Amino acid sequence: MAGPQRTARTSWAVIAAIVLVVVGAIGALRAALTGADFMYDLEQPRSALARTPPVVIDPATPRLARRVLLIIVDGLRWDASQRMPALDRLRGRGVNGHATSHYPTWSRPNYVSILTGVPPQASGVRTNRHYSPVALDTLMDRAQAARLRSGAASDNSPLPALFLRPLDPARQAELDGLDIDAMDDRESEAWRAAAGMEVRSPFDDARYAPWPGGVVEAARAQLADGAALEVVLIGVVDDAGHAEGAASDEYAAAVATADRMVARIVAAVDLDRDAVIVVADHGHTDRGGHGGVEPEVMTVPLVAAGAGIRAGAAPRDARLIDVAPTVAALLAMPAPGHGLGRTLTELLTLDPAAAVARVAADDARRARTARVVADSRSTSLARALARRGLRLGGVAALALALVGGALWLRRRGGLWFDRRTLVLGMPAFFVVYYVMVAALGQRFSPSFLPAKGDLAFELAKYGVIGALAHVAVGWMVLRRHRSLAERLALANGNAAVGLFLTMVPALLLWALFPPPYTEVPGPRMLVIIPSLQVAVALYAFAILLSLAIEVVVFFARALDPSTRLIRLERATALARKQLEAVIPRGSDRGEPPAA
Repeated sequence: MAGPQRTARTSWAVIAAIVLVVVGAIGALRAALTGADFMYDLEQPRSALARTPPVVIDPATPRLARRVLLIIVDGLRWDASQRMPALDRLRGRGVNGHATSHYPTWSRPNYVSILTGVPPQASGVRTNRHYSPVALDTLMDRAQAARLRSGAASDNSPLPALFLRPLDPARQAELDGLDIDAMDDRESEAWRAAAGMEVRSPFDDARYAPWPGGVVEAARAQLADGAALEVVLIGVVDDAGHAEGAASDEYAAAVATADRMVARIVAAVDLDRDAVIVVADHGHTDRGGHGGVEPEVMTVPLVAAGAGIRAGAAPRDARLIDVAPTVAALLAMPAPGHGLGRTLTELLTLDPAAAVARVAADDARRARTARVVADSRSTSLARALARRGLRLGGVAALALALVGGALWLRRRGGLWFDRRTLVLGMPAFFVVYYVMVAALGQRFSPSFLPAKGDLAFELAKYGVIGALAHVAVGWMVLRRHRSLAERLALANGNAAVGLFLTMVPALLLWALFPPPYTEVPGPRMLVIIPSLQVAVALYAFAILLSLAIEVVVFFARALDPSTRLIRLERATALARKQLEAVIPRGSDRGEPPAA
């Protein structure tokens, strides 16, 4: 675009600024609400499988272990597990393998994967913000049906709460609206609502023991009480990974601590009669963080030993959803009826006929559960596609309206598009914001969050820095312009282009990937979608700041005596020039005009 071709008019510049602030405020509010809800929009409180009766098939295979001790070391990378002496002892008499976690590689989704055999895409538990109890069939439900006692020892309170059950199954809808995090706050409405609910845990004994040594003490007590299925969750490694990263000395120290805890718990079982399985829900990046599909995040240890475990065996393409049916086989139970995993028969001392029976039961169950998931996916996608054309048409109409409105205000002197100010002032926000996200975001993966937190909230931190950079650069670019109208018109032009470049892509993503999400977007999109939503909100905030500064500058100059004197001198000089142009030189001395 060329430089300004029309005179900026103060009244229209003010009108344009008001219009831009209103449009930006509406877009910012909408984007901020969408960004804040992004993690929750990924969730499905009741998935299609949860609304379907479980497929419980008993292959009637023999019991291989008196009890199964299932230890989940939260955040333990496979390579880090190779430096754990207690695990080495288990490997020496059993299985030294690894398994693949499930995307998104966050904790709650993969607690569910391990205990139900259902991956996040199908379970509806997609993030650590999942707030309602999971209505899927679990190992604990199968144990209760088999009259076996189950226990949970955890230093992470959501684990038992994730699987609450209504006493009356007809009242499941009440639990769908229960916030398992908010109900811990005794001042919250969720706590008051939960206090009056009639619920039970599928665990016969669930203990939350976050103090030092508490998990070990609780697990050993439950084993002494006769738990046939004991689930232990150890969180110290994950805490260190978030705080310092997996390449840190602190992470290595936490791994050593977890190893000592595993050794003390395993000492309470008899490996001649009992089985031990140790896994992790996910790993960590070197810098800390998880959620994406990086190899160090996806690959987790799978160590097993004891009764029913084939020493020296190696798992074939094991996944976390295969743990539940494998544990069920050790205890001669049917696998959880919503599961999509298989029994790792290659690790078990099943005779050939029993192994075939387990495989056949798995195939029958998986065929039915996979069909439920596929039917739900196709129905949801068809519904989304049917509305996509309408949404895209609305986005196109809004984009044309923004362009048309900007051109109309430009003709009236309310907007100026100047190449220099656009090139220098407008990109400041985008450069700072997206460079920070790219540099700190580790290939645009959700694993870029070192600390535990909300994706959109963390992105907003970068957006605030980008907004401040935009305001600073905009002020430097515009300060050479003296009049309010000129400065405001140029600031409006920058704002109009910037809003277009943030709002239209965000609206396109809304049209193509509307919430709530049938499927979890891929790792890049899982960062890009909230990034654009945050960009709209923070860029509009930057515009508001920029225009506020222009107003302050205007009033400061209007009230400053020295500025008023300079303007008076300039006006006098301009009047003198105009007068000299009208009255020829020498006429004031009475000389006749030149011939």
